[in-house]
Amino acid sequence: MSRDDRTRAIGKVVSVAADRFVIEMHAGTDNFTVVGFDDVHYVARLGSFLMVAVQTEYVVVEVVGLRERDVGHVSRSEGELDKASSAKYLDVVPVGMLPQDRRERFRFGVSVFPSLYADALYALDAELDRVFETDHPSEPTPPIDNVPPTPPGATRYRALTIGRSVIFEGYDVKVRIDDFFGGHTAVLGNTGSGKSCTVALVLQSLFEKAEEHHARGATFVVFDVNGEYAKALSPLSEGKQIGEDHVILDGTASKERFRLPHWFLEQSEWELLLQASERTQLPIYCAWRSAWQHCSRPGARRS
Repeated sequence: MSRDDRTRAIGKVVSVAADRFVIEMHAGTDNFTVVGFDDVHYVARLGSFLMVAVQTEYVVVEVVGLRERDVGHVSRSEGELDKASSAKYLDVVPVGMLPQDRRERFRFGVSVFPSLYADALYALDAELDRVFETDHPSEPTPPIDNVPPTPPGATRYRALTIGRSVIFEGYDVKVRIDDFFGGHTAVLGNTGSGKSCTVALVLQSLFEKAEEHHARGATFVVFDVNGEYAKALSPLSEGKQIGEDHVILDGTASKERFRLPHWFLEQSEWELLLQASERTQLPIYCAWRSAWQHCSRPGARRS
Protein backbone atom coordinates (compact mmCIF):
# COMPACT_ATOMS: atom_id res chain seq x y z
CA MET A 1 0.00 0.00 0.00
CA SER A 2 1.32 3.44 -0.92
CA ARG A 3 2.03 6.20 1.56
CA ASP A 4 -1.00 8.20 0.37
CA ASP A 5 -3.20 5.16 0.96
CA ARG A 6 -1.98 4.84 4.54
CA THR A 7 -2.83 8.46 5.26
CA ARG A 8 -6.45 7.97 4.19
CA ALA A 9 -7.09 4.62 5.88
CA ILE A 10 -10.18 4.76 8.11
CA GLY A 11 -10.18 1.22 9.50
CA LYS A 12 -9.76 -2.50 8.92
CA VAL A 13 -11.94 -5.23 7.41
CA VAL A 14 -12.94 -7.55 10.28
CA SER A 15 -15.53 -9.71 8.51
CA VAL A 16 -15.70 -10.98 4.93
CA ALA A 17 -18.66 -12.72 3.29
CA ALA A 18 -19.66 -13.19 -0.33
CA ASP A 19 -22.14 -10.32 -0.22
CA ARG A 20 -21.13 -8.17 2.74
CA PHE A 21 -18.05 -6.94 4.62
CA VAL A 22 -17.70 -5.32 8.04
CA ILE A 23 -15.19 -2.52 8.62
CA GLU A 24 -14.08 -1.57 12.11
CA MET A 25 -12.95 2.03 12.22
CA HIS A 26 -9.72 3.02 13.89
CA ALA A 27 -9.85 3.66 17.63
CA GLY A 28 -10.49 7.21 18.70
CA THR A 29 -12.64 8.06 15.68
CA ASP A 30 -15.37 10.40 16.90
CA ASN A 31 -18.78 10.47 15.23
CA PHE A 32 -17.56 8.53 12.15
CA THR A 33 -15.49 11.55 11.03
CA VAL A 34 -11.98 11.13 9.61
CA VAL A 35 -9.48 13.94 9.20
CA GLY A 36 -7.65 13.21 5.94
CA PHE A 37 -4.68 14.87 4.28
CA ASP A 38 -7.02 16.69 1.87
CA ASP A 39 -10.17 17.37 3.90
CA VAL A 40 -12.44 16.21 6.73
CA HIS A 41 -14.43 13.14 5.63
CA TYR A 42 -17.69 11.95 7.18
CA VAL A 43 -17.86 8.30 6.11
CA ALA A 44 -21.15 7.23 7.67
CA ARG A 45 -23.49 8.34 4.89
CA LEU A 46 -25.54 5.47 3.53
CA GLY A 47 -24.78 5.04 -0.15
CA SER A 48 -21.27 6.48 0.03
CA PHE A 49 -18.27 4.55 -1.33
CA LEU A 50 -15.09 3.29 0.30
CA MET A 51 -12.02 1.63 -1.19
CA VAL A 52 -10.55 -1.61 0.20
CA ALA A 53 -6.97 -2.21 -0.91
CA VAL A 54 -6.41 -5.64 -2.50
CA GLN A 55 -3.10 -6.31 -4.26
CA THR A 56 -2.92 -3.85 -7.20
CA GLU A 57 -6.64 -2.99 -7.12
CA TYR A 58 -9.30 -1.55 -4.87
CA VAL A 59 -12.56 -3.27 -4.04
CA VAL A 60 -15.18 -0.53 -4.25
CA VAL A 61 -17.77 -0.97 -1.48
CA GLU A 62 -20.98 0.87 -0.64
CA VAL A 63 -21.94 1.75 2.93
CA VAL A 64 -25.31 0.18 3.82
CA GLY A 65 -25.22 0.30 7.61
CA LEU A 66 -23.38 1.66 10.64
CA ARG A 67 -23.34 0.69 14.29
CA GLU A 68 -21.50 1.39 17.49
CA ARG A 69 -20.53 -0.79 20.45
CA ASP A 70 -19.29 0.46 23.81
CA VAL A 71 -16.04 -1.25 24.83
CA GLY A 72 -15.24 0.93 27.83
CA HIS A 73 -14.70 -0.67 31.21
CA VAL A 74 -15.96 2.21 33.32
CA SER A 75 -19.44 1.69 34.72
CA ARG A 76 -22.02 4.07 33.35
CA SER A 77 -25.68 4.71 33.82
CA GLU A 78 -28.08 2.99 31.46
CA GLY A 79 -28.22 4.61 28.03
CA GLU A 80 -24.92 6.47 28.38
CA LEU A 81 -22.24 5.81 25.74
CA ASP A 82 -18.58 6.82 25.65
CA LYS A 83 -18.10 7.93 22.04
CA ALA A 84 -14.35 8.20 22.38
CA SER A 85 -13.85 4.57 23.44
CA SER A 86 -16.72 2.91 21.59
CA ALA A 87 -15.98 0.67 18.61
CA LYS A 88 -17.57 1.86 15.38
CA TYR A 89 -18.48 -0.46 12.50
CA LEU A 90 -19.54 0.07 8.90
CA ASP A 91 -21.54 -2.60 7.04
CA VAL A 92 -20.63 -2.46 3.35
CA VAL A 93 -21.49 -4.40 0.19
CA PRO A 94 -19.05 -4.93 -2.70
CA VAL A 95 -19.73 -3.04 -5.93
CA GLY A 96 -16.77 -3.62 -8.24
CA MET A 97 -13.04 -3.44 -8.83
CA LEU A 98 -11.01 -0.29 -9.49
CA PRO A 99 -7.41 -0.86 -10.67
CA GLN A 100 -4.81 1.37 -9.06
CA ASP A 101 -3.43 1.97 -12.55
CA ARG A 102 -5.40 5.04 -13.68
CA ARG A 103 -5.25 3.94 -17.31
CA GLU A 104 -7.49 0.94 -16.55
CA ARG A 105 -11.23 1.16 -16.10
CA PHE A 106 -13.61 0.33 -13.29
CA ARG A 107 -15.54 -2.93 -13.67
CA PHE A 108 -18.57 -4.24 -11.81
CA GLY A 109 -18.28 -7.44 -9.80
CA VAL A 110 -15.58 -8.59 -7.40
CA SER A 111 -12.88 -10.94 -8.65
CA VAL A 112 -10.58 -10.80 -5.59
CA PHE A 113 -12.01 -10.58 -2.08
CA PRO A 114 -10.09 -8.72 0.62
CA SER A 115 -8.39 -10.57 3.45
CA LEU A 116 -9.08 -9.92 7.11
CA TYR A 117 -7.57 -6.70 8.41
CA ALA A 118 -7.22 -5.23 4.92
CA ASP A 119 -7.22 -1.43 5.00
CA ALA A 120 -10.36 0.49 4.13
CA LEU A 121 -9.85 3.96 2.63
CA TYR A 122 -12.14 6.91 2.02
CA ALA A 123 -12.73 7.61 -1.69
CA LEU A 124 -11.08 10.47 -3.55
CA ASP A 125 -12.97 12.57 -6.10
CA ALA A 126 -10.71 11.27 -8.88
CA GLU A 127 -11.63 7.70 -7.94
CA LEU A 128 -15.35 8.53 -7.96
CA ASP A 129 -14.91 10.00 -11.45
CA ARG A 130 -13.37 6.73 -12.60
CA VAL A 131 -16.16 4.67 -11.03
CA PHE A 132 -18.82 6.81 -12.74
CA GLU A 133 -16.74 6.93 -15.96
CA THR A 134 -16.60 10.73 -16.00
CA ASP A 135 -12.84 11.04 -15.50
CA HIS A 136 -12.30 12.22 -19.11
CA PRO A 137 -14.70 15.18 -19.45
CA SER A 138 -13.70 16.03 -23.02
CA GLU A 139 -12.48 14.31 -26.17
CA PRO A 140 -11.60 15.26 -29.78
CA THR A 141 -14.71 16.01 -31.79
CA PRO A 142 -15.30 13.22 -34.36
CA PRO A 143 -16.32 14.02 -37.95
CA ILE A 144 -20.05 14.20 -38.68
CA ASP A 145 -21.00 12.67 -42.06
CA ASN A 146 -17.29 12.70 -42.97
CA VAL A 147 -17.19 16.47 -42.38
CA PRO A 148 -14.28 17.43 -40.08
CA PRO A 149 -15.04 19.60 -37.04
CA THR A 150 -14.74 23.37 -37.14
CA PRO A 151 -12.30 24.64 -36.02
CA PRO A 152 -9.82 21.82 -36.69
CA GLY A 153 -8.77 20.07 -33.51
CA ALA A 154 -11.96 21.05 -31.68
CA THR A 155 -13.01 19.00 -28.69
CA ARG A 156 -16.36 18.11 -27.20
CA TYR A 157 -17.53 17.36 -23.70
CA ARG A 158 -18.22 13.77 -22.70
CA ALA A 159 -19.41 14.67 -19.20
CA LEU A 160 -21.57 17.53 -17.94
CA THR A 161 -21.80 18.78 -14.37
CA ILE A 162 -25.43 18.96 -13.27
CA GLY A 163 -25.21 19.54 -9.51
CA ARG A 164 -23.58 18.80 -6.16
CA SER A 165 -23.85 15.40 -4.49
CA VAL A 166 -25.66 15.10 -1.15
CA ILE A 167 -23.83 11.84 -0.40
CA PHE A 168 -20.23 12.59 -1.40
CA GLU A 169 -19.27 15.79 0.37
CA GLY A 170 -18.21 18.54 -2.05
CA TYR A 171 -18.36 16.25 -5.09
CA ASP A 172 -19.81 17.57 -8.36
CA VAL A 173 -22.27 15.17 -9.94
CA LYS A 174 -21.42 14.63 -13.60
CA VAL A 175 -23.31 12.69 -16.25
CA ARG A 176 -22.10 11.14 -19.48
CA ILE A 177 -23.75 13.31 -22.10
CA ASP A 178 -24.49 10.63 -24.70
CA ASP A 179 -26.01 8.27 -22.14
CA PHE A 180 -27.89 11.01 -20.29
CA PHE A 181 -29.59 12.56 -23.30
CA GLY A 182 -29.91 9.26 -25.16
CA GLY A 183 -31.92 7.54 -22.44
CA HIS A 184 -34.83 8.24 -20.09
CA THR A 185 -34.38 10.76 -17.28
CA ALA A 186 -36.84 11.95 -14.64
CA VAL A 187 -36.66 15.20 -12.67
CA LEU A 188 -38.83 14.76 -9.58
CA GLY A 189 -39.90 17.29 -6.99
CA ASN A 190 -42.81 19.13 -5.41
CA THR A 191 -44.63 21.97 -7.14
CA GLY A 192 -42.41 25.04 -7.17
CA SER A 193 -39.25 23.15 -6.21
CA GLY A 194 -37.45 24.08 -9.45
CA LYS A 195 -37.91 21.15 -11.83
CA SER A 196 -38.35 23.35 -14.91
CA CYS A 197 -35.45 25.56 -13.87
CA THR A 198 -33.28 22.45 -13.51
CA VAL A 199 -34.11 21.23 -17.03
CA ALA A 200 -33.51 24.69 -18.51
CA LEU A 201 -30.22 25.05 -16.65
CA VAL A 202 -28.98 21.67 -17.91
CA LEU A 203 -29.70 22.69 -21.52
CA GLN A 204 -28.13 26.12 -20.97
CA SER A 205 -25.01 24.52 -19.51
CA LEU A 206 -24.71 22.24 -22.52
CA PHE A 207 -24.85 25.05 -25.10
CA GLU A 208 -23.06 27.80 -23.17
CA LYS A 209 -19.69 26.04 -23.14
CA ALA A 210 -16.69 27.57 -24.83
CA GLU A 211 -16.89 27.80 -28.63
CA GLU A 212 -14.67 24.79 -29.20
CA HIS A 213 -16.90 22.72 -26.94
CA HIS A 214 -20.31 23.73 -28.31
CA ALA A 215 -22.90 20.98 -28.80
CA ARG A 216 -22.35 20.64 -32.54
CA GLY A 217 -25.11 18.70 -34.29
CA ALA A 218 -27.30 18.36 -31.18
CA THR A 219 -31.05 18.82 -31.59
CA PHE A 220 -33.61 19.08 -28.80
CA VAL A 221 -37.41 19.29 -28.97
CA VAL A 222 -38.97 20.79 -25.84
CA PHE A 223 -42.73 20.53 -25.34
CA ASP A 224 -43.31 23.70 -23.34
CA VAL A 225 -46.95 23.20 -22.30
CA ASN A 226 -46.78 25.91 -19.62
CA GLY A 227 -44.67 28.45 -21.54
CA GLU A 228 -41.74 28.17 -19.13
CA TYR A 229 -38.78 27.49 -21.40
CA ALA A 230 -38.95 30.03 -24.24
CA LYS A 231 -37.49 32.88 -22.19
CA ALA A 232 -34.69 30.68 -20.82
CA LEU A 233 -33.64 29.05 -24.11
CA SER A 234 -34.14 31.80 -26.70
CA PRO A 235 -30.99 33.78 -25.64
CA LEU A 236 -28.85 30.75 -26.55
CA SER A 237 -29.07 31.64 -30.24
CA GLU A 238 -27.86 35.23 -29.80
CA GLY A 239 -24.44 35.63 -31.41
CA LYS A 240 -23.77 31.89 -31.49
CA GLN A 241 -23.93 29.16 -34.10
CA ILE A 242 -27.06 27.74 -32.50
CA GLY A 243 -30.53 27.82 -34.04
CA GLU A 244 -33.67 28.22 -31.93
CA ASP A 245 -37.26 28.06 -33.17
CA HIS A 246 -40.33 28.69 -31.06
CA VAL A 247 -43.49 27.10 -32.48
CA ILE A 248 -46.92 27.57 -30.88
CA LEU A 249 -49.51 24.78 -31.14
CA ASP A 250 -52.96 26.39 -31.16
CA GLY A 251 -54.54 25.08 -34.36
CA THR A 252 -54.31 28.31 -36.39
CA ALA A 253 -52.92 28.35 -39.90
CA SER A 254 -50.32 31.09 -39.57
CA LYS A 255 -46.73 30.17 -40.42
CA GLU A 256 -45.63 30.61 -36.81
CA ARG A 257 -48.15 28.04 -35.70
CA PHE A 258 -47.98 24.28 -36.04
CA ARG A 259 -50.79 22.00 -37.21
CA LEU A 260 -50.80 18.23 -36.88
CA PRO A 261 -52.88 16.42 -39.57
CA HIS A 262 -55.42 14.02 -38.10
CA TRP A 263 -54.24 11.24 -40.40
CA PHE A 264 -50.78 11.50 -38.83
CA LEU A 265 -52.03 9.94 -35.59
CA GLU A 266 -52.16 6.21 -35.04
CA GLN A 267 -55.15 4.42 -33.56
CA SER A 268 -53.64 4.18 -30.07
CA GLU A 269 -52.90 7.93 -30.13
CA TRP A 270 -56.49 8.73 -31.13
CA GLU A 271 -57.72 6.55 -28.28
CA LEU A 272 -55.59 8.49 -25.82
CA LEU A 273 -56.56 11.84 -27.31
CA LEU A 274 -60.31 11.12 -27.21
CA GLN A 275 -60.09 9.07 -23.98
CA ALA A 276 -62.27 6.41 -25.57
CA SER A 277 -63.87 3.95 -23.16
CA GLU A 278 -63.33 0.24 -23.81
CA ARG A 279 -66.98 -0.91 -23.92
CA THR A 280 -68.76 1.84 -25.86
CA GLN A 281 -66.63 4.39 -27.70
CA LEU A 282 -63.62 2.24 -28.52
CA PRO A 283 -65.45 -0.51 -30.53
CA ILE A 284 -67.36 2.15 -32.54
CA TYR A 285 -64.18 4.10 -33.20
CA CYS A 286 -62.27 0.98 -34.26
CA ALA A 287 -65.04 0.06 -36.73
CA TRP A 288 -65.09 3.60 -38.14
CA ARG A 289 -61.32 3.66 -38.40
CA SER A 290 -61.23 0.33 -40.25
CA ALA A 291 -63.92 1.49 -42.71
CA TRP A 292 -62.19 4.84 -43.25
CA GLN A 293 -58.85 3.17 -43.98
CA HIS A 294 -60.57 0.77 -46.44
CA CYS A 295 -62.30 3.61 -48.28
CA SER A 296 -59.08 5.62 -48.41
CA ARG A 297 -57.28 2.96 -50.39
CA PRO A 298 -56.75 3.68 -54.14
CA GLY A 299 -59.51 2.07 -56.23
CA ALA A 300 -61.76 1.34 -53.25
CA ARG A 301 -65.49 1.47 -53.88
CA ARG A 302 -67.45 3.97 -51.84
CA SER A 303 -71.15 3.45 -51.20
